Amino acid sequence: NTSPIDSIRQLLTTLHAGMVVADPHTGAIRAWVGGIDYGYFQYDHVKSSRQVGSTFKPIVYAQALEDTRYPCDYFENERLSYPEFEDWSPRNSDDQYGGYYSMPGALSHSVNTVTVQLAMETGLDRVRKQANRLGIKGTLPEGPAISLGTADASLLEMITVYGTFANEGRRPTWHYLDRIEDRNGQVIFEYPKPDPATFEQVLSPATNALMV
Repeated sequence: NTSPIDSIRQLLTTLHAGMVVADPHTGAIRAWVGGIDYGYFQYDHVKSSRQVGSTFKPIVYAQALEDTRYPCDYFENERLSYPEFEDWSPRNSDDQYGGYYSMPGALSHSVNTVTVQLAMETGLDRVRKQANRLGIKGTLPEGPAISLGTADASLLEMITVYGTFANEGRRPTWHYLDRIEDRNGQVIFEYPKPDPATFEQVLSPATNALMV
């Protein structure tokens, strides 16, 4: 027999994760794994929201590029304080400062100082609106820490964001059901698939090409 403490120990060492595989060009979802066992855990990790961390940063850079910033622009890697936000002072993960970064360099190295500078220069409201256009549906925090990923979003929402980058700036509309057949193979329902030509262009092709 399994004791209660054994059950708790096993639960605490069980990895719970979700996965979704999708084609951004057609909007077709090829695989959707919400959890490890629906019989015991009716919780969908594809739809549940969590802080997205640095995966949010490309949204900041995309908006900066839309606002006529250029990839070859350089930014000082200095730790700043923001008095209007209670002297908040973001740190880099490696706690290293000094020198300059281009936009590609800052993004590829996930430099917090430069990301926050870009967000503040671009405007936090514009960053939030860009996040909504790219596919994040929920209410987003108002402070500058949003640029470092304090927003809550689902895996499906983030797949939409990155699917847009992979689809020349057109935001995919997802579908996971093609048709329903009976046991004899007769089609009893066929889902009207979205037309990729109708996917909304939420990023200019030029900006999207620079992001990719």
